[in-house]
Amino acid sequence: MAKDQYVRLRTGWFSDRTACYLASGRPAITQETGFTKIYGGEKGLLSFRTVDEIVEHVRAINADYKAHCRAAFEIAAETFEATKVLASLLERAGV
Repeated sequence: MAKDQYVRLRTGWFSDRTACYLASGRPAITQETGFTKIYGGEKGLLSFRTVDEIVEHVRAINADYKAHCRAAFEIAAETFEATKVLASLLERAGV
């Protein structure tokens, strides 16, 4: 479970462990903290607010596991790939 402040404030936070799962091509289901405004939500990285949503997402992943694995990796490659993240940080720092 995410900390209450992350959920209430919809900060978009999720754990580095989740990012590692995505990078290894494993789909993840994690508590909604607002990250679906930016990425995930449909395949590969799913969010939940209720236990029923967790069950629904597990079924969806099991029904098309390969597509969810591919989407998980694509989210990680697009969002967390080191050279993209570093370039963005340097740009924002004015370097």
